[in-house]
Amino acid sequence: MRIDKDRIKPFFSTNLIAINLIINSVLLVLVFCLLSSPVFVLPVSSAFSQEKNLPIFAIKDVRVFDGEKVIPQATVIIASGRIKAVGQNISLPTEAEIIDGRGKTLLPGLIDAHVHIVAPQALEKALIFGVTAVVDMFMDVNLMRDIKKRQAEGRAQNMAYLISAGILATAPGGHGTQYGVKIPTLIGPEEAASFVEARIGEGSDFIKIIYDSGEAYFQPRPTLDLATIAALIQEAHRRHKKVVVHAATLQNCLDVLKLGADGLAHIYFNDAFDPDFGRVVAAHKAFVIPTLAVLESLSGINEATTLLVDPNLSPYLMADDIRSLQSRFPATIPLEVKQRLSETRKKIIGQLRESKVPLLAGTDAPNPGTAYGVSLHHELELLVWAGLSPLEALKAATSLPAEKFGLKDRGIIRPGAMADLVLVDGNPLEDIKATRKIVSVWKEGQPVDRRKYRQEVAREKEKLEQLKKAPPPVLSSGLISDFEGEKITASFGAGWAISSDSVVGGKSKASMELIKEGAAGSQGSLRVSGEVAGGGYIAWAGVMFFPGETIMAPANLSSYEGLSFWLKGTERQYALFIFTQHAGFMPAYRRMFKAWEEWQEFFFSFKEMGLEAHDVTGIFIGAFQDAGPFWFQLDNIRLKEKAK
Repeated sequence: MRIDKDRIKPFFSTNLIAINLIINSVLLVLVFCLLSSPVFVLPVSSAFSQEKNLPIFAIKDVRVFDGEKVIPQATVIIASGRIKAVGQNISLPTEAEIIDGRGKTLLPGLIDAHVHIVAPQALEKALIFGVTAVVDMFMDVNLMRDIKKRQAEGRAQNMAYLISAGILATAPGGHGTQYGVKIPTLIGPEEAASFVEARIGEGSDFIKIIYDSGEAYFQPRPTLDLATIAALIQEAHRRHKKVVVHAATLQNCLDVLKLGADGLAHIYFNDAFDPDFGRVVAAHKAFVIPTLAVLESLSGINEATTLLVDPNLSPYLMADDIRSLQSRFPATIPLEVKQRLSETRKKIIGQLRESKVPLLAGTDAPNPGTAYGVSLHHELELLVWAGLSPLEALKAATSLPAEKFGLKDRGIIRPGAMADLVLVDGNPLEDIKATRKIVSVWKEGQPVDRRKYRQEVAREKEKLEQLKKAPPPVLSSGLISDFEGEKITASFGAGWAISSDSVVGGKSKASMELIKEGAAGSQGSLRVSGEVAGGGYIAWAGVMFFPGETIMAPANLSSYEGLSFWLKGTERQYALFIFTQHAGFMPAYRRMFKAWEEWQEFFFSFKEMGLEAHDVTGIFIGAFQDAGPFWFQLDNIRLKEKAK
């Protein structure tokens, strides 16, 4: 039978932090290890230099926004990676390079107060757009440690500065657990102290808590009780750590504010309104990160696509940035609710501003409709739309997040401060969109070579255009494999291979064989059997098809509508991952689907995936995460041709 698409649950649901998150950073390994490479080294873009010789330079006759106020005309001297002087009549060092600041505005490096970092390259992307520091709200601990080690050793000049919550606090099955990666969870207040202790031991800079039953977007799920949240906040404060809470509804927000939360990771998602909400937040001395860009996307509006045609931004957008900005959340919020949300959020921001609640600019990148770095410029625009002055919006992306998250010497321009700087054409204090007209970016006094990065983007786009012109495979009825022969073969490509976490030290295993029974009267199928081992941070076992002439070579499948196959097996969740050359070693598309011991036909539309499919490098089908033995049979996997 054919399965209705509504019965196939998306791997990333509409929950707001639909983070590509940890699964992305860990799944880097999935394909790469198939190549039997002993070491995976993340490249450093040629757009950045790791030179230790810090320049001495001065920006003369420039308008300065110092994080708090505007200095209409000043000269700023930078040496040894820090601001040495700011003023009008100051002598210039003879050895200093002089930069003409007339007609320009100098800003502190921007700070994105809500992101999810999935790889070091995310921080490189952020820096290109003038975002010199980020506050991560949930990421892989090993990646966090690696980046922080680089920062401590002075080897992170090519990346925005990172602080992070590490692993968030949530209930078993709660928000944050749906991404296919196992994380520690809590079932009661008695576990709060050990949870906070573990996070601090891992290097978390603050504690992130989830209070979200899913009702705001009509997808119920478990959440922590208030007693556990209270215990977490109390323990975090005892350990001198701030607490930021993802609270989904108005009532959720009011509850956690009473318990002492230091900040809200979002404004609430539902369309409720309380005229006293701003005063309540102010009375509890909490800050709020509205994340309007991602809430706009969640509501089915995607004005972020205007970033794609902005000549100041588009030349710096890689293919995966473009795909992320164009992507959408699955639709689960009723239309009538969506229509009310935009104006409700504008009113919420208005009352928070009126009550002088500190508002911090954050994007929640890389959620659908957002991308690293570039989306902060859209967030600034939305904050101004919601009623903030341009100066207030700039404070929200500079001095305020630096103050609230303890980013000492960042977010400001004053003597002694870190020389994280952005020079822009025009005056963003009159037109907030001027933040996009970036002339130069400095990280800790060192220039970022945006010209080289722009050249790299142009080369990538040229290669992708060439791939789009590559001839597609010619197939009979779109069939890839029917598994009716004597050997496991495919009608094109480099064939099939087993893939499991054993290549990264895991204990999962799988094997495959042909059997003489198939779907819908077929004479054969591929049986895959094995076991997903528990106890690891990530676990998988299944099969991978390589459509290119060699392993991980790209194939142009863009002339096809999508992928279909028949599958039956142990009743459980299975995973489909599609890899592309432009997405690198991260899956460009991910989907979890449920199967059981009856043949079912599944179809996955490339269009619904947001996948152009002109450079597909691998297709994985198998068991993911849930420990235990499994088997499944796969038959008649084919590409469906587009209607002519």
